[in-house]
Amino acid sequence: MVCQLKKLPRTTKNAGFIPTLYIDGIDHLQDPELFSHTFALDTQDLIDAIYSFVGTDGCSRRVVIQSILHHAEDVVGLCAVVAEVQCLCMEADCTWNGERKIVKISFMNTDRQSEQGLIEEARSKAESTGELWALNHLPNAIHSLSLLPNKKKAFHSRLKTYLKDKYEERVMHVTVFEKLHPLSELEDSRDFAQVFYDTLQIHQWLYECARILHCDISSGNIMFRRKDGKIYGVLNDFDLSARVEEMNKSDIRTGTKPFMSLDMLDSYWKGGHLYRHDLESLFYVMLCLASRYEQPGVAAVEPRAYSLWFSGTDREIFHNKFTFLIHPFVQSPPIQSYFAGFKRWLRKIHRELCRGYRQRPSCFKNLSTSEEESEDEDLQFLEKDNDPNFDWNTLNRHVSYVRMRSIMSSFKG
Repeated sequence: MVCQLKKLPRTTKNAGFIPTLYIDGIDHLQDPELFSHTFALDTQDLIDAIYSFVGTDGCSRRVVIQSILHHAEDVVGLCAVVAEVQCLCMEADCTWNGERKIVKISFMNTDRQSEQGLIEEARSKAESTGELWALNHLPNAIHSLSLLPNKKKAFHSRLKTYLKDKYEERVMHVTVFEKLHPLSELEDSRDFAQVFYDTLQIHQWLYECARILHCDISSGNIMFRRKDGKIYGVLNDFDLSARVEEMNKSDIRTGTKPFMSLDMLDSYWKGGHLYRHDLESLFYVMLCLASRYEQPGVAAVEPRAYSLWFSGTDREIFHNKFTFLIHPFVQSPPIQSYFAGFKRWLRKIHRELCRGYRQRPSCFKNLSTSEEESEDEDLQFLEKDNDPNFDWNTLNRHVSYVRMRSIMSSFKG
């Protein structure tokens, strides 16, 4: 379909804008019978490539790509490539000389606010309100460039013409970030606790003060920076974030599967992405870390806990998490000894989630007897009387910032 819409020639000169397709020659695209289903989405070819640009400070810079940290191979989505680069500049006025930075290339819906834009909004809010503490917990985007291909020539413009609202046009964003550190580089369980508590705090500040909801809390998006000998947790990656006032305009479900809330995995949920869904995701990040790793970067022996959350279908993950949160006989999480200090946090947060989900009013009062009998047997735990005063935003105050902060404000004494 793509080839026909673009009417690809035999040269790659006008091959169009195909961010997810690595084209090694083009002849096989002319004839469907010659099409190969074994494309190598190999971003390693980018290593040692030089990227030159003029930064937002007006300085010309050259960086070389040292390694590929992440490459999203899914056909739908942002198709992000994240690379570590090193500055090659020798000019005296270049403050990056020899330093390593992170370059992120992603393809975002043209209707969405860019990650760079949201980060700038948050940092500006912190500076204008004097809440400078927040800057320690936010990423720092130091250069960005947006490239929208020629709308008359790009094939995705033709796709938009044919598919209309079923297709989202994309723009390529190239952003350079200050380098942060992943969770795997922490060495003390108390440092993990500090980073998670910092994440809770900055997430709340973003929601209340900057009016931004993150919408994709995962183990890869919680990082840290070292500053003046201290460790500060940083909530990273705002690709899927949105302004709070725009949340009710979208029914798109965002998140990273193993850490997505039960509602976000439920095909019947129509309430949108709520603040508490991110708190639930934070719980899953801590739970998986403490249960699936013997120590930082060292996986626990197989079979590892909650493996289905990482490999199952949406429906399988939903039913597994449903049992984990609703069923009264679920066993305690298998916390590894290195992370034993998290038992109190995880036990209490799990209890609050369970209570909140079990108290939800039933949505099945109008079903006939035959329909009720055909429903999933798990729903027997949800048949509560309708309560018009039930607070869906906090699961009746069981899942809230105040409750989470109370649980997470002390660690190992």
